[in-house]
Amino acid sequence: MSNKIDLNSLPPQQLIEFRKNIDSEIQHFTQSLQALQTAQSKLKDCISTIDNVENSKQENLLVPLTSSLYIPGKILKRNEYLVDIGTGYYVEKSAKDSKVVYDKKIKKLDVDSKKLKDILIQKNELLNGINLILRRKVLEMEKEQEQQSGDTK
Repeated sequence: MSNKIDLNSLPPQQLIEFRKNIDSEIQHFTQSLQALQTAQSKLKDCISTIDNVENSKQENLLVPLTSSLYIPGKILKRNEYLVDIGTGYYVEKSAKDSKVVYDKKIKKLDVDSKKLKDILIQKNELLNGINLILRRKVLEMEKEQEQQSGDTK
């Protein structure tokens, strides 16, 4: 059972605090979405690398040890790859099966990305609603102050 709060009944200070919380949630979800998109990109790179190795006639290649350090290597088995299946476990798979694993991961990340995008849309709509209510309340307060200062003259 969820409790719904009428935002119109909240004082401006509480609305400002609520808006700050929504802003931080939006920032968190946006960073999470970017991380998912980065992971998807890396998985797509894995698939294209498999395709490049499969289509290449060369036996020699450079093997990355870090982002800027490589050692020379040689392809011994062109159709066998060690695929990271999670938590440090690797399984030997064919090119076709390796791409299936990566495609499944990409699709899972795609579903998660869509969920996050939906949440972001909801949070942004809520933020826009809060901003409208806050603007209206500020205008009402200014009007009241003008009336009070007009009454004292």
